[in-house]
Order: sequence, then structure tokens, then C-alpha cells
Amino acid sequence: MSLFNICTWWSTQCSDLDDNYDVASLLCARFGLEDKEKDYIVVGTHAGHLCIYYPSYEVDASGNVHGYRPTDLLLEQHGNSPILGIYAGRFTANNRKENTNQLAVLHPYMVIIYNLQFIGGVAEHGTQLCLQQVHVYRFDRTAFTLCKGHFGKVKGREFFCVVHLDGALTFYEQDGITYECKFPGHRALPTPIVYCERTDSFFRLASAWNLECFTYQDLSHSSINKSHYQPTWSICLGEGILDMNIVQTKSDYASIMILGERNFLCVTDAGKLEFILKLDYAPKCFYSFVIGYHWEPPARLITIIVSESSKLFIYENANVIWAAHIKHESPVAIQRSNLNGLPGALITLGPSGQLRIGYLGSDPYVFQVPPLNIEELSFTEAQKKLQELEQEIKEATDIQNMDIINQKAYEDVILAFTVNPEVKAEADLLLLEDVPANVSLKELPISRAELRWHAKEGLSEMQIVFNTPDGIRCSQSALTYVNVKGDTSEMMELEFFIAELLHFHTSKVEVVVSFINLKGVPRVIQKVAFLPLNMFFKVKQPQKAASIKITYNISLEEEKIPKLRDYFSEFISWENEPQALGLVLLTSVGEKRLLYKALETQNLGPDSRKAKLKGQINPNTDYITAAAFIPVQPILHRIDVHHETQENIRKQTLELDELWQRFKELQRKLQEKVDDEPKEILVLQIEENYDCLIAEGDKLVEMRKDELKHRCDLTCAVSVAKFIISALKFEAKLVNIISSVLTTPAEDWTELSWEESMSAGIDMLHHYGPLNSTKTNNQHSMIDSNTSAEKSFDYNRFRRNFSILFERIVRLSDGYEQQLGEVQSVGTIVPKRGEVEVVEQKSEDMANMHEILNVQPMTLAPVAVKRLKPYQRSCTLEAVEDDDEEEVSEDEEDLRTMGYKKDYGCKEINQASTDASQWMNEEFKLPDSDELFNDLGIWW
Repeated sequence: MSLFNICTWWSTQCSDLDDNYDVASLLCARFGLEDKEKDYIVVGTHAGHLCIYYPSYEVDASGNVHGYRPTDLLLEQHGNSPILGIYAGRFTANNRKENTNQLAVLHPYMVIIYNLQFIGGVAEHGTQLCLQQVHVYRFDRTAFTLCKGHFGKVKGREFFCVVHLDGALTFYEQDGITYECKFPGHRALPTPIVYCERTDSFFRLASAWNLECFTYQDLSHSSINKSHYQPTWSICLGEGILDMNIVQTKSDYASIMILGERNFLCVTDAGKLEFILKLDYAPKCFYSFVIGYHWEPPARLITIIVSESSKLFIYENANVIWAAHIKHESPVAIQRSNLNGLPGALITLGPSGQLRIGYLGSDPYVFQVPPLNIEELSFTEAQKKLQELEQEIKEATDIQNMDIINQKAYEDVILAFTVNPEVKAEADLLLLEDVPANVSLKELPISRAELRWHAKEGLSEMQIVFNTPDGIRCSQSALTYVNVKGDTSEMMELEFFIAELLHFHTSKVEVVVSFINLKGVPRVIQKVAFLPLNMFFKVKQPQKAASIKITYNISLEEEKIPKLRDYFSEFISWENEPQALGLVLLTSVGEKRLLYKALETQNLGPDSRKAKLKGQINPNTDYITAAAFIPVQPILHRIDVHHETQENIRKQTLELDELWQRFKELQRKLQEKVDDEPKEILVLQIEENYDCLIAEGDKLVEMRKDELKHRCDLTCAVSVAKFIISALKFEAKLVNIISSVLTTPAEDWTELSWEESMSAGIDMLHHYGPLNSTKTNNQHSMIDSNTSAEKSFDYNRFRRNFSILFERIVRLSDGYEQQLGEVQSVGTIVPKRGEVEVVEQKSEDMANMHEILNVQPMTLAPVAVKRLKPYQRSCTLEAVEDDDEEEVSEDEEDLRTMGYKKDYGCKEINQASTDASQWMNEEFKLPDSDELFNDLGIWW
């Protein structure tokens, strides 16, 4: 918003509403109809409309201001021929009055001279004007523009010449003399022509972008067939011009003002360049005038230039003295005029006929500081307002209609996305440019997919985007369609390949189709598919001493047991029926391999096989259970590594900023050095600083690469934890809350790391979720006291809360299983049936892995396994973690108020035992939803 604006004083809309206006459509002049008259405003359009206004601005006795009135329009008529330009002057010889002017209207094939006459009004409608035709000059060539002046330095009369589209000139004198001539040269383009009375010369722009000067005597004595004369002088401008006019600034010369496409120039009538001003904006129109008399020394040359961006600049010679903003659309013509009540008014004409009169002014913005309303944050009131807003949203949202709308979107665009389970051994040559140099072709298996879409109705726009995990790329990242016709379908073949050697937390590929129908309503649909596991693993001989082992325990009759190939069809053919399968990652040797064997790849198998496991054997059993164990220490190790990398990047960035500031300071000193002073030392310092900048920049690039790897490792670790939590016997609401806090994939921003973005959710769960050991009625007050105290990010506190969250989830889940009396196997040990082993490397390499991760190895404890009933199965991961004796008392204290006691560890519960305390629930009922969430500190 600009402080200085063009303030509107008077405005109206011309009769023609189309874009039929240009720079020659506006004229401000006096016709000598009355004494002490002001300027009339004449507007002509390409559609043949002609309007004459005489603006007035009055204030009545009550102080009301009246702008445009209907009486301001004195003449309005519509002709059959377009109006190319309007001009005022003494064009007839019988004009006896000295100050009386005629109106010349230029049409494509004629010029009409009019006299203006007053028609007195007999009512309150006021006076009007009428046009009296004096003379009509017709010609055969199409006209382009008109130039008028006292040709031959004739006093008391004005002649005019018409410039045609072929570059020829037709002169008309009042005595009836008419002659034609052409400018010399091979080509004569139609350009604006101006006349200088002081030198009796014409100026025009030639086809070579040269400004040429011709005297009136040479043009009048030339013949149309013999043009042997040459310009008096010529100067190269080097660009096309938008407009040109001439003003008398000094008594000894006149100035030719030229508005070019990129520059503003001033040339004297003798061919001398007075100044050239390079414009940093796109000009549209201009107007030049002189304040004072040219024979007096204080005369000032003022120029107004309007830009395409609705900005107005006022220059005195080549210096800008004022700038203002035009609130409306950028005008096509501008002039300065003296009106009743406003001398020096700015007249602007818009491209669609918006005629406005304004003046230079300002709209000051008085800023008032709002009163500070500092109130302490009350969690209770905020929670109450949030519940009220949620209730309003639920009442205003029709869930049934939303389901119908979403279903309609899937019916409008039918989408089918399938992934071929077979992979290619090598990548195509077309994909090699996206592959880093350290990855060989044998490490890049290609998975093919097929996408089919069919649009039943017409769409104005449709976009298809493929979302893949980091490190996996698609041959088509995004597709956009415009103006899709109804009943249109297309099938495309896609290829997915591994572009970077990273750890992948999922093999899921998501296709998102967003489209806008012809009614302008946007819709989004999506399809999900999983890439085959043989794109990430290769088959290896199974080993009993494997580092990671997944076992399925199935209790069915022999003939009903599913085969191993039903779950891993990518690796096992239909001819073979093995009882065990060994897999190893497609990766390079070294430290990365040890990391792959720890935690990062455990989510790939369960994530892609979850759909096959659910309901495969027994349709009535649609869940997967896991024991109450979460690998807390490996996850915290990933977080520590990621946080350390982020801190190193921040330090490296600060160091680069210091080097850059030092580099600029040295350059500034070098520029300030005098030529005689020695500069060798500064040059050496600059070169040394530059080398350090390059070296530190390369380090930052490598740190960014390590950051991506550590971020992927962290995403994999958190995904494993989320998968285990989803398999615990918690209610869906609790699982959704924890999953919403543990967001994946991990993202880092410039000013906010993943740890800082996660801190708020973890901290909130720590205050009133399952991490809090305080009584329920003290939750809100404790939140209110801690919210204002915490102002900065504390990583140690975040790490402690993160660890406590997982530990208490494990203990709560284990306690609920004991209350139910159900002992579930966490890793299901299989006796001879349906055994699957994931083999990474020899078991002796696990010592190296623990040494790298800086964690203690976790041993497996023997667990008693119950015989499952027919048509029941359990598929979980087995591990045992030592209990924390210090926090057991807190859990017992939480459950003591509810009437339940927790026994930790995988033990059988003897219902007939008499060792139970007095506060134990003897009926062993599972807590309901309210009791469970109250125990976790979550209220609904």
C-alpha cells in the first residue's frame, strides 16, 4: 500500500464500455465559447462514440459535495465510423475570433472539422453543445494519425497533415491546397509525427529506430514519385517508441520528449541528446508540460509517466520528484488540465472508458496500538471452548452426506492401480541420470506398475501425483490434464526404482488424484499399493542363528494350514513348498549392513503383509496381537543420532554465515583501498576465506546427506513402535492418539527440527496422558502452571518423556493382559509348521551391532505357550525387557483407586490364589473405556 495516491475528484463512465480507447482518444482544450471558460474534456472511441464534458465540483450550503452531475455531459453522439483521434485548433480561414477553436475528428478515410455551438437550456437540465460541420476532407489511403501546427510559420492559422498506414503524408491547407509526399528510404512505417514551430520541422521515427528531422520546405516541394531529399539530422534511439510530443522549454531551442519501451529521452530540436533516463518499469503513457513561460529563467519542464503497474511518476527534467499510486486500473491516456475549482488537475482515461479527474494527495494510515489483553492461559477454559467448537462442527457436518459425496467422487473417476509382483534385474538407461554414481545397476531392481483411470464426466482439470518413500522414485512424478472430456480413459505403465541407498519404513506407494469438475467442485481420491518385497530383499539359505526372526504359530488341521508361498509369493514358486525362508537386504557391505540388521527393516515385512495376515486363516479373527515390548533404547539411539546431526548442521550453518560476513567485509575493504595502497595481503586473505567457504560448504552438503539417512532410520524405528502399539490390546481411540503424536515420516524444517515439533505432543501426553502419575483432579492445574514456564526446547526433557511414554505403555498393556488371564506369545514359537525366518547375517555379528548402537543386547526368555483353540491364531514379536522397580509403585498407585492390581511379566494368573490384597478386583473384569482412559489421563 502506497502512502501517496491519486485522489479522485470527479469520475464518470463513458458511453462505450468496451476496450476501444487509446492515447489519442482524450483531448483537453478550450474552444472560446464564453468568457473565463475552463477546459473541456473530449473523448472519442474506436466504436464512433464522441462525448464532451465540462466538469464542475460544487459544495452546497449544507456542506454536501457533488461530483459528477448529468449536466456535466454537454454532448454525446454515436457515429458510424471509428474515431482515430481528436484535435483542437483554428483549421478554417473564416474563423474571425482569435480565441475560438474548431474540433477536428480523424476517421479512417476522412477528417471532419466541426464548430461548437451552445444551446441554452430552458429547464434545469442546463446548456448543451451541438456540432456544426464545417468541412470534410476525404482521402483514399487509410489514416493512422494527424499532426497539426503553424506550418511555414504562418500566423493566425493552423494546417494539418494526415499520416497514412503506408507512411505517406497528406497536407491540407486552408486555401484548399492539398499535396502528398513520402519520406525517403525503402520503408516508411506509420509512427507518430510531431511538428516544431521554432524550426518549422517535422520529427518522425524511421524503420531503423532513428529519429529523423525534415523541414517543411523540403516536404512541400517534394513529389510523391521523386523523393530525393534527405533528413536534416538523424539520431539513433535503438528502440521503438510509445509516444512523442514537443514542448518549448527555452527561448533558443525546443525539447522533443520521447517515451521509449525502456527509456525516457529528451532531444533538442537541433538533434542534441539532452538526457536519457533508463526506466525500471514498463511505461504505458506520458504527458509533458512547462510550468511558467519558456522565455523566463524559472521555467520548469515537468513530465508525468504512468506505468503498467498503476504507478505514476513525476519528473523534473531527468529527476523524479514525486511518485504516487493509482488506485484503479492503469490508464491508457493522461493529460493535465485547468478546471472549475481544480487548477492543474490530472485527467486519466481507462482502457474501458473510465474517465477520472484527480489530484496528488495522501491517505495517511494512522496506526493505533491495540490495547494489550494479557490473560493467563487457563487450560480448563480452553478445553471447554475446544469441546464446544468440536460439538458445533459435528452438528454442522452431515457425515452421511459426506460418505455419499466421497463415493460419488470415486464413481466420477474410476481408478485402478496394480503393482506387478515380478521385478526386473536392471534399470533402463532412461533412468540412469536419476541414479547416484555410487549405486550399481545390480542394486537397482525395477518394479513395474499399471495405472488405469476412466473419467465418466467432463473435468476442467485433473492432476495425478505419486507419493513414494524417500529413496524410491517413479518414472512419472506428476501428471496434469486440462479440459478432460467425458468417457475418457487412459492406461499408463510406471516403473519404481531405488534411487538412493536408504532405509525404507514402508513399501507403500500412494496414487493421489485431485480433479475439478465442470461445476468447479474439487475432489480427491486415492489408491494404495505395496511394492514387492523382492525389490528390497533377496533369498538366502535359512539359518537357525538369525539376528531377526519372525515365526507364525498356527493351530489348524494339517490339510488346512496355509503354505508359506501364500504370504511370500515373490520369493517362492508354486513348485516348491519350503518350511523356512531366509532373506537378506539388497545393500552394500560395511556398517550400513549392520544397521540394516538392527531395527530399520523390521517394518517392511509386517507393513506389506498386514493385509494378507488379517482374516487369511479365520475370517472371524481380524486382528494381530503383540506382546507388551517396545525396543526403547534402539529408538532413543536413532533420536540421539538425528538430534546430534541437526545440531552439527546448525553449527556448520553459523560458521558459514561468519565466513560469508568475513568475505564481504574483506571485499568491502578491497574496494575502499586507494590505487596506490598495497592490496596483496587483502587479496590473499580473500582467497583463503574463499577456499574455506568452499570447504565448509562441501561439509554442509555431506551433513545434509547424513541427515537424510538418519531421518530415514528414525522414521523406520518410530514406524516399528507404532506397529507394535497398534497390535497391543488397547482401544482404537487410545491407539489413534498415540499414533497421531508419533508422526511418520520424520520431517525437518529450517527453523524447526523433528524433535522440536514432536516435543509439544509428547509433553502434553506427559502432563495429562499415560505418563502422569498425579491424580486426575490435579491435571488441569498442573498443566496451567507448566505451560507458561516452558518457553524453550529442552532435549533432555524430551528424551526422558519419550522413554517414559513407551515404558508406561508397555507396563499398562502387560497389566491388562494379566487381568484378562490371557497369555499371548509375543513372537509365536512354531513347532514344525509354517516357519518363516528373516536372516540378515550370522548371529555373531550382533555383538558388533550392539557396539555400534551403544545398547545392551536383549535376551529372549522362555515363555510358556498355551495351545490355541482351532480357528485362532496369533502373530506377534517376542522380546522381554527388565521391569523398572521404581515406577511400578506409581502404576499400582494409579490402579489402586480403580480396584485393579498389576502383575508385571508373562506369568499365569491363578484365580484361586489367596495372596491378593484387599483392594484387588476379585471378578477380574476388564476395565471399560472410561476407566481405561481415566487411568491413562485422557478425557473425552
